[in-house]
Amino acid sequence: MREPSYDFSGRRVLVTGGTRGMGLFVAHAFADAGAQVTVTGDQYLRAYYDADLSRFGYDQLRLMDRDSIAAVAGRVGPLDILVNHAPPVMPTDADTTERQFIGHAVQLGLVGPFAFTHRLRYRLGQSTMRGGGVVVNMPSTEEWLRLAHAEHARHELAGRTRRLASEWASAGVRVNSVTAHLVEPQRAGLRVQIDRSSGPLLTRTRSAPTGTTRDVGNAVLFLASNGAAAIRGQTFHVDAWQANGG
Repeated sequence: MREPSYDFSGRRVLVTGGTRGMGLFVAHAFADAGAQVTVTGDQYLRAYYDADLSRFGYDQLRLMDRDSIAAVAGRVGPLDILVNHAPPVMPTDADTTERQFIGHAVQLGLVGPFAFTHRLRYRLGQSTMRGGGVVVNMPSTEEWLRLAHAEHARHELAGRTRRLASEWASAGVRVNSVTAHLVEPQRAGLRVQIDRSSGPLLTRTRSAPTGTTRDVGNAVLFLASNGAAAIRGQTFHVDAWQANGG
């Protein structure tokens, strides 16, 4: 089966946390489709990363830091698509009280991907894309809400996605999310099957799901495309094997 193809020529895309894993895969996919892509990471320079990021613009963004959020948002130029992938990076020495404080700040929208997204609303609203500017929250966005909502994080993400899409529709911005059930890939096992006519047979078994990181990336690109111009406030769930650092 052929992979879906998209044309994002001339579009400006920002992928937070696009320096590794699934975020890097999505950044490359947009660039391959003709987009001008900028990625963010928590390191000062792109040279500090093992991956080759030379085809992308780069900016340091620390979503736990309100000043960093404001500074990066102020530097962002024209923008058509924002992909939120950067996961939370909790200080290693954070105690229970500090973790609760951070979770509360995330819940209030003071830090984290939703705080950054709100600061880019005006930029996204100026996009000339069919259906308006685009926000796609990737599975790692759920990790931020887990800091504040524990086991209800996925439900909270779906709710926030619907509310934000409704509030921003008049501003010409559409918002959707992708969640995923990520598991480590396992080798297919062998089992013995007894056939009465021909004797024992070795057959190979594999347990579901059978998706890949590419499936998550395809969902993100679809939601950002003109083909999804009428889709707002939806949360797509993808079953996927975790690959390339997730």
